[in-house]
Amino acid sequence: MQLLALFAFLWVGALLPSASGQDNCALHGKDGVKGVNGRDGLPGAKGEKGVSALQDKLNSINVEELKGEMGSRGPPGEFGLKGFIGEQGPNGPPGPKGPSGSSASIGNVDGNAGSQKPAFSVLRNRTDYASYGQPVTFDSEFSNVNDHFKRDTGYFTCKVPGVYYFVFHASSEGRLCLRLKSDSQSPVSLSFCDYNPRSQSLVVSGGVVLKLSKNNKVWIEPFTDGGDRTMSKSMYVVFNGFLIDHITEQA
Repeated sequence: MQLLALFAFLWVGALLPSASGQDNCALHGKDGVKGVNGRDGLPGAKGEKGVSALQDKLNSINVEELKGEMGSRGPPGEFGLKGFIGEQGPNGPPGPKGPSGSSASIGNVDGNAGSQKPAFSVLRNRTDYASYGQPVTFDSEFSNVNDHFKRDTGYFTCKVPGVYYFVFHASSEGRLCLRLKSDSQSPVSLSFCDYNPRSQSLVVSGGVVLKLSKNNKVWIEPFTDGGDRTMSKSMYVVFNGFLIDHITEQA
């Protein structure tokens, strides 16, 4: 029993440092044998994809700094080839009805709306003498649109200013001289004659285009050149006239 207590005391003294403060006097033993390497750990999670060097550089540059000034406009290019004509499309719907136009007043004595142009064709077939220097009068008419010609006076009176055409044809068995006259702004007097010493039938014709103003008159009349004043009773005359073009006169 005493021996066992002595052994325990010696074992504890070897473990505790001495009270004198000296280093542990325990003897170092030999290094142990190197252990076996441990196993590799499991692979870690895949990292995020990095930014390429070029893209990273571009991201650091201001885009506005890269934009240059607008250059001058270049010349126009050549025209391209003409394309084919497309198919005709369907007809569109009818448009709205337009406003009513103003009524014409050509050839209307009473001022009512009308569109007939003045025109006349009259006939003289009487067996009485016509007077020299006086309008030839007529006994019948083929037409007298708007009644601008008066058979009993022999005058055509212009009611519609414009350009007119007049023509006459006369036949007789004796001396025959007729004038076509007008009292227009520039008076007209055209003479047409034929002489027939053998008392054979002869024909005289004449025509003219005149510009007439309102109330101008046109007529035909016999005349003599100072010779024989005898005139046949059988003078046959056709006198015609009509409006070619209307002229608007300023007030």
